[in-house]
Amino acid sequence: MNTIHYEKQGEVAYLYINKPEKRNAIDSTMSDLFLEYLEYFKNDSEARVLIITGKGDKAFCSGRDLKEAKENPEAFKKKPLRGRLFNAIIETYKPVISAINGVAVGAGCEIALASDIRLASKGSRLGMPEAKRGMGATFGATILPKLISPSFAAKMLYTGKLVSSKEAFQVGLVDEVLENQEQLLERATEIAHDICECAPLSVQRIKETIWKTMDVPLFQALQLDIGPNVYESEDRIEGAQAFLEKRKPVWKGQ
Repeated sequence: MNTIHYEKQGEVAYLYINKPEKRNAIDSTMSDLFLEYLEYFKNDSEARVLIITGKGDKAFCSGRDLKEAKENPEAFKKKPLRGRLFNAIIETYKPVISAINGVAVGAGCEIALASDIRLASKGSRLGMPEAKRGMGATFGATILPKLISPSFAAKMLYTGKLVSSKEAFQVGLVDEVLENQEQLLERATEIAHDICECAPLSVQRIKETIWKTMDVPLFQALQLDIGPNVYESEDRIEGAQAFLEKRKPVWKGQ
């Protein structure tokens, strides 16, 4: 099995970071594969939601493989994760759920931050220890203060300390905490199926609107027309008709 494993079950796709012997640390080859599968998911009209998780029971992703940075510094420099992997997760413009099963640190935490929904299993820990490694946490330092209390985000970033799944839930960093990994994936899949009940173009428009207006002043954001025009779509007509006929809509994505 590849170090990045991708599979699809119906309309739900799963991407597994699969290097448990290294706590799912990501090297350059893995980041390339990750990006390839994100592009595949983005262009697959049948895939509606992506769930990202880690193989094994200790780590979601322990960040960038620092051993590669020492042994192959050129690869490390030429393929930085920031601006590539995290942006690509956002720019799929389809919902992405991170099912955090264990530690999610550094780039692993940033993968979760780039996702739309974050679930964690009990005992998981999250954080960005870049300040302890002489690194910058550029993506994390940009996005984390927008998702949770800026002062709590600053404390996490300045100290590099990890927070428990319980504390992450309390500050809104994760949306739910599940008892174990089995329940974690079950719940992620359940949410994915709930999303699949909705119109694809509507979900895409909503995701684009969320991300593209995050830093835009309110009244300016309200004037923007972002994403596909759902108001003239076939699915808008189908949604209204299905509601009146008390049946499930049959979405075409157009």
